[in-house]
Amino acid sequence: MDARSEVLAAYRTGGAFLGTALLRRPWGIGVEPQRNSALHVVLAGGCWLKLTGRDEPIRLSPGDVVLVASGVGHALSDPPDAEIIPIRDALSAASAPEAASASDATRLLCAKYQLDEAGPHPMVSLMPPLVHLTAKQVEANEPLRLALQLLRVEAQGRRSEAEIIASRLLDSALVLLLRAWMDNQPAGSGNWFGALSDPAIARALRLIHEQPQDDWTVAALADHALLSRATFARRFTQLVGEPPLAYVTRWRMSLAAKALRETGRSIDEIARAVGYESAPSFSKAFSRVFGRSPGRYRNGSS
Repeated sequence: MDARSEVLAAYRTGGAFLGTALLRRPWGIGVEPQRNSALHVVLAGGCWLKLTGRDEPIRLSPGDVVLVASGVGHALSDPPDAEIIPIRDALSAASAPEAASASDATRLLCAKYQLDEAGPHPMVSLMPPLVHLTAKQVEANEPLRLALQLLRVEAQGRRSEAEIIASRLLDSALVLLLRAWMDNQPAGSGNWFGALSDPAIARALRLIHEQPQDDWTVAALADHALLSRATFARRFTQLVGEPPLAYVTRWRMSLAAKALRETGRSIDEIARAVGYESAPSFSKAFSRVFGRSPGRYRNGSS
């Protein structure tokens, strides 16, 4: 699995919420900053999106889809200066179908991704605050378009199995959305995607992901990247957002946390698998990242 696939696979959910809203102008709904990512699809009509801390709202048209990163407060409204109410007061399982054709109405599909509390893939935290694909971009990507259509059908149907199905569909839609967004990024764009499109840094990331147990040093990674030590360290930090060895540690801890949650392997075995010669040194590093020992983490203790 290459570095890009690792990022997509790691952006998983621990649960999901899915709903639709039919809103008549003027209207405004707000989402507080929280440990969830929010997906919004404009099914009909249009609206304005404003991220907390940004001055200018973004116009969303029918068919547009946006993913707002966890921890980013935002509001959707029409007109852009409309009064804002909490989103939970606006969402419903379904709305009267005859109202959907009203000229002043906007229909939204809204989803909330409850991210895994265990600490996701280290590069997930470097996702931009907003991913926005236009209706034209969605239409050109058949897998994404079909996934969003299935989400709409499921959100409006509300069958007894809706929660289980919605979670699976949302996982797929999120990966497809991120993949489509990555494919639309220009070469050399000044964001974290540059780390995956830079051949030298991508080579280093792949090695870290595939061989976390190796005794990585900046010099060793630079050799594999075919760069000088100083150039590699500078470019890696600039594109990934943290120094190479800090990234190595976070990746190891992500793997260790997953093994603690999902397997019965001993702490000694997990420590060796992620590059630590002794359980005490592993436990110290793990506690520094997660704020509790591996044993307490596995038992769910705080």
